[in-house]
Formats: sequence, C-alpha cells, structure tokens
Amino acid sequence: MSFKLPLPVLLLLACIACTPAPVEQPDPDNPQQINPDPEPEPGPEPARHVESVDLAFVSKNIFDMTMSFNESSGEWLLTTTGTDPYIFTEGIKSDLEPEHRVLTFDYQCNAGVSDLQVFYGNSITEARSRHFGAISSTMGTAWKNYSCSIAADRSAFSWGRTGEFLRLDFGSKKGVVIHIKNFRIREMNEEELKAYESELAKAQGKQAEAERIANYVVKSFPCSVSSVAAGDSEITIKGRTDGGSGYYIAEIAPWENPAEMSSFSQKKAVDGSSFSITVPRKVNRDGLPAYDRLLSRFAVVKVDGTSQTLCSHARYPDKISAVRSPSALKPRSKKGLGGFVVNDNLPDLDNLGISSVTVNILINSLVNTVRSGNYTVERKFGGLTYYMDKGYVSALDKIMTECRKRGIVVSAILLNRQSDTHSQATALLKHPECDGGNYSMPNLTTAQSVNVYAAALDYLADRYSSESIGRIHNWILHNEVDFQKEWTNMGDQPEWRYMDSYVRSMRICHNIAHQYDPNAVVMISLTHCWAKAEGQYAPKSLLDDLCKCSAAEGDFLWGVAYHPYPQNLAKPEFWKDDKAATYSTSSPYCTFKNLEVINAWILDKAHYYNGNTKRLLFLSENGTNSPSYSDADLALQAAGAAWAWKKTAALEGIDGIQWHNWQDNRAEGGLRIGLRRFPDDAQEPGGKKPSWFVWAAAGTPDEESVFAPYLTTIGVGAWSEIFSTVQ
Repeated sequence: MSFKLPLPVLLLLACIACTPAPVEQPDPDNPQQINPDPEPEPGPEPARHVESVDLAFVSKNIFDMTMSFNESSGEWLLTTTGTDPYIFTEGIKSDLEPEHRVLTFDYQCNAGVSDLQVFYGNSITEARSRHFGAISSTMGTAWKNYSCSIAADRSAFSWGRTGEFLRLDFGSKKGVVIHIKNFRIREMNEEELKAYESELAKAQGKQAEAERIANYVVKSFPCSVSSVAAGDSEITIKGRTDGGSGYYIAEIAPWENPAEMSSFSQKKAVDGSSFSITVPRKVNRDGLPAYDRLLSRFAVVKVDGTSQTLCSHARYPDKISAVRSPSALKPRSKKGLGGFVVNDNLPDLDNLGISSVTVNILINSLVNTVRSGNYTVERKFGGLTYYMDKGYVSALDKIMTECRKRGIVVSAILLNRQSDTHSQATALLKHPECDGGNYSMPNLTTAQSVNVYAAALDYLADRYSSESIGRIHNWILHNEVDFQKEWTNMGDQPEWRYMDSYVRSMRICHNIAHQYDPNAVVMISLTHCWAKAEGQYAPKSLLDDLCKCSAAEGDFLWGVAYHPYPQNLAKPEFWKDDKAATYSTSSPYCTFKNLEVINAWILDKAHYYNGNTKRLLFLSENGTNSPSYSDADLALQAAGAAWAWKKTAALEGIDGIQWHNWQDNRAEGGLRIGLRRFPDDAQEPGGKKPSWFVWAAAGTPDEESVFAPYLTTIGVGAWSEIFSTVQ
C-alpha cells in the first residue's frame, strides 16, 4: 500500500478505526428489539505492528568511496576516498507501509562523519534531500545505532513506492571507514512517535502563522500610516483613520509580529481622520535603557474595551535623518571581483580593472557582549555596551582602504556563523530554530538579540561611511537565502515565516545604514535557481514576496545579489549543459546561459523602487569551473568567462558582476572556479589561468582579440548568437 496520505489524516483514520461503533438503543414499543443480555462492547483493536524493511547498498554509481559486503556477518564496509562520498541503495521490493518512518543502522566508524545527507530517489535533487547531522566516531569495536525519522520526507516527497531508492552522502572527508549492519526502515517506537507528533504540531503551528503573515501583507485595512520620519531625537508618524474614536498609533518592535499581536503595549492615542503625532525616538523598554525606535514599525490600532485590533499595515521609518551624507559612488564599469581580501596579488585590482568587490563580514567575529581577548573596542547602542574585535576591525580597515584608494565600490556580505566562536554574542545571534548549516538567520526574537545585531551594524555603518578609511556602499544579507538550510539556516520553515524574519533583518540594516549613507542599498542574496525551488524556496517567489512587503509597509532601497552559476557548478559548458535554463520568465534556473531572464525581471517597472527607480542588480557570486588544469578545461572556463562578460556588458538591467573566486580554493569542494590556480599548486602556485586574461581584457580595447578564440570553444560564429529574447 503506497504512502500518500499526510500523517494528520492517517492519525485521524487510525482513531476512527479504533473507536467502537455506537450501540443501538432498544425501542420500548418493539419488544423484539429488547435484549435483556446484550453482547459486551468490543474493546479497541491492538496497535498494528509492521515488520522492518531491509535495505542493501548497490555497487554501481558509487562516488568517492569503496564498498564491500560480508555475507556471513551481514556487514557492509564503506571507505571514503574523496571529499564527496555517496552510495545508492537498491530499490525497495514493495510499497512501504505508512508506519515505516525511521531509517536506521548499527555502525562502527574510525572517524566522525560531519553530516549524513539522504536523497530520496528516483529523482536526485537537493530539493528532495535532508541533512540528518553527524555520525559520531566509535571507540574500539563498540557498535552504535544511528536512527533518523523520514516520516515528514516520505510525505513531502511521496517516497516509498516499489523500486524507489535512497542515496546516502557521508560527509566530506576521505579516509573514513564505516562498518554498517542492520540497515533497514522500521516503525517508530513509542518515544519516537511522541516526538514526531510534537514536531508535527509545531510544523502545523508554523504553517498557520505563515498564513496569517501572508494574509496580513496583502490585506486591505481601513486605516493607513503614510509616512514615518525619524529625526535626531523624535519620530513623526502621519496617516489617516476612518474618523472614528478609539484609535492609537502602536509601535511594533523587530521582535514583535503585527500579524500575531492582539495587544499593543507601546501606543499613543490619535484624533481625527488625519493625524500627525511625534514620539521620542529612544525609550526604555524590554531591558534596553535607550532602545532606538528607528528599528520599529508603526501601525494604527483600535481599542474597544479590552479588545485591540490592528487597523493598518505597520510602516517603518522611511525618512531618516543622516549624520553624514557621502555622495553616491557607482562602479566605473561592470567588472568586479568576489570575496576580496588583502593578499600578495593586490596588483590584480589594477591589472584586472576591478571597479567593485564583495567582502565577507562575520558578525559574531566582530562583536562581543563582554570585554575579552581582542574584543576591546567599546561601542554603546541601545543603552548597552558592546566590544568589537580590534584585530578584525584592523583587517577590515585594510580592505576598505585599498578599495577607497582605487574608487572601488564595496558590497559587504553579512554572515552570522552558527557554530561556536570566541564571542559570547554568538549564542544571542543564533536563531533559536537554527538546526545546522553554515550560517544562521540572525535571532530577532528578543530585544537583547536584536540590539547586539543592530550594535554591530551600527558600528560598521558608522566606521565605513566616510572617505577617511573607506566605505561599505551596499549590504548583502545574508547568503543564498532560498537555500536557507545550508546558508542562512532557520530550521524548517514555511516560506512566509522565513521571509518575515529575513525582511526584518533587511529593514534593520537599511535603517541603520541610512543614518550614515542615504545611498546605501541592502540586497537579497539568491542562488542560480529561478522559478524552481532546488533548496527550500524559489528565488522568483522570494522576490515577489519582497515586493509585496515593500508595497504593504513602505518601500525601501533594496536590490538583488544574484549567483548565476552554471546549473551544475562542476560543468563549465553551461551553453550546452544547462537544459533547465530557458528563456521563459518561469525558467527553473537563471544561469550565465539565460541572464536575460533576471534582466527582464529587474527592468519590469512593477519591481522598481517607489515605482520610478530600477533596483540595483549585481551578479555577486559566480564563476565557471576548470575541472582540471588541462588546456582543454582551462579553455572551457575562459570561454564561460567571456560569455558571462558579453552578456553582463550588454544587458542594461545588470549593474555589475563580481567573479568568484579570485583564486582557486581548496575549501570549494574540488571546484576550480578562480582566475588563478591553487596557491599550493605543484606546477604553478597561484598562477594566472586563461580566465584571468579574459577578465583583464574585458571592457578594454583588447577584448575582441582575446575573446575571439573562445567563439570556437563555444561553437558560435559571433557573440551576437549567444543572446535570446525572454518569452
């Protein structure tokens, strides 16, 4: 029997099946119905038990590992030989039962596996996979058990039919030896079932909240807030009501959600159909002696006895008094470089003609809540004192100074590491629902967490908003949020619940930055997916969500930091391999092949800032791979760089491209996407690749002669042939 029904329905059916039928009441007027000795009511049926289903690995399509099987002991021996080890199972022999919800095995392991990722076939994509966490090492010959619930995945992916299989990815280390036995899928024990039902209830609660947020964003309210102006010491809120009584202006802090609120503690009465009120900008609330209302939203609410009702969208400050106003700086050209750091190849900035860069900034490497170690640079915010790492600040100073000297536009990528650091702020900054991944969504659920996040941003925006050291011109938040479980983790979330938190992070950054630079743009970071959700969400859908939020709560200066890598990052011939990158507005992917798609989106005036200004669009992280350092592979990479430049230069909606990486990096999972070789390459350490010379020639008189050989590599007669029209 196939597993099609969601668990809530199955549980309901199970309850119905176990409920005794109602006993028919006798009719006193019909003596034949009267039974003086009725049969006893049947009791509930005993719980059903299903046998486990054994699994087996197959010897074909194994990658970066070896496998053998000992029939006498029933043990599998797996040994990882590379950095991306995975193996497939045989297809299951028959449909699983609904009760088959746990993947389990006993194991011995000489070294820990950082993460077990399970893909649910028969279609292998990231969207049909789950990260289940580390497999710990064992001591000596002891056996341990590894069990993980696949109940939610079976429902989400409709997995469990005859012939369907799994792919198991065992971390990223070679030399790991794993013995496995009792490899099977079983039913849940009582403890696991209770835990799963609890998680299911939480998921249903999240979904209900997400629906309330989505309804709030598009709802038509009877009242409105038309403007919020933040001065040096006061905030002025203007708007309209329906002229009735009992209206107030309520302040909604970043850790509050207007779609969920039925009581508003911070409010001030307003009279008349048109109002303008002024409130202090800084107040003592929720443990913050001088909380800055610059971070808050303001909405109309109606108070009727004990009832308090939201009567407008909540609006953020959209006019912000700035302590300084540096002139806008636009890149001299569209040519940039990603992940810039100061190193021995610094002359590349001049030789390549770089006009824009991205710079990674780890928030919790910058800020601490206590003075310790290098965290000695004092900064007050919200009435509390924080400490910045002087060494980290010094390194950032050098980066900003080198860019300032050359008139290079800097886009800071704000990252929040979820793993342990030397900063006590890490625990505050990590989102409470983060369950892994490389980075966490900032925690905006408490006043103290919001304040430490804002303090770090305030320090950065203040320090890097003048020409004395250098400037951060744009702020990219955070990394590839459509693939959030890996790059901006907040745990499993419905889309609108995730976006609600993300937009609040963008708004905090925007309003803080605009105190020091009214031209600063905050940017949403997205993968090469477009209308397809390869990770958790489709980028096009998130952009549509962001437009709706701007329309509801007041527009703000946001842009797009897009990553149009080839569909398969390892394969450089995107012009023939990227089959799912089409010229439709609903293309599953937007890669170098079909940049026209995102160009069309950004040029659609329905997406303009305040309806009249095109939003900033950077291709902020992208590159083509050279699978090896052979002449043929290096030529493919260079051809991809030439294609990427030609399209970027011609498409008016794209404002810049920052090539990633500057040089090949061993931490990129075997990719060679840099303009230079690995620094420790045996033949030519850090040597310039053909793509380096392509990038140097781009936008110069040498472009046509340097690019010309790659027309043959791609298989076209002229560069005009690589363009197409979006349908």
